[in-house]
Amino acid sequence: MDSQICVLIPALNAEGTIGKVVKECKRYSRDIIVIDDGSFDKTSFISQNEGAFVIKHDRNMGKGMALRAGFAYALSEGYDGVITIDADGQHNPSDIPVFIKRFSEDKPDIIIGSRMGQKEKIPKYRYYTNLVGIFFISKATGQVLDDSQSGFRLYRREVIEEINLNTSGFETETEILIKAGRKGCRIVSIPVDVSYKDGKSNYRPVIDTYRISILVLRSIFW
Repeated sequence: MDSQICVLIPALNAEGTIGKVVKECKRYSRDIIVIDDGSFDKTSFISQNEGAFVIKHDRNMGKGMALRAGFAYALSEGYDGVITIDADGQHNPSDIPVFIKRFSEDKPDIIIGSRMGQKEKIPKYRYYTNLVGIFFISKATGQVLDDSQSGFRLYRREVIEEINLNTSGFETETEILIKAGRKGCRIVSIPVDVSYKDGKSNYRPVIDTYRISILVLRSIFW
């Protein structure tokens, strides 16, 4: 794997899955960064034990703030790009080389790992809310997206540098897409494997879907 691409894992109380995720990611990258967003379990200890560099928040600040902290670190260390992957075991790290291959071939600005080709594995409430999100967020970005809520992504360094983020929760991933799309950044998708068996997501269907929806509406006035 290209040594200039790091893997960033935002994590909250993920002691049951983080060890496996870090261990699998280490097969494809030397540079694994875990942002422990105020966990009260052994997330940090297990991550360090598996060889990850850990940045720990004293309190829970939200996935968006975890991503922003990780992005800042990645920029300071000079990485050309950042792969983000969830800590709950939903994503398969063996797909990481596919991201790298696509990035090397035609240098898109953002690559999204789309889960929508495996809809039978996605809980129905998440699948249908994602369909709605895909429609409206595609409109907001001015580009056709295959999966608007996947956290398995690759961001080119320049995207992270140029976009000013203001949100702190799950809606941050939507904010990035909309602002990147408005700047003319090229957003592409690749199919990835998905599993919801190992861990529990911290995504709150009602609250976080509402916050994403409000963000999309607000973006009309950006």
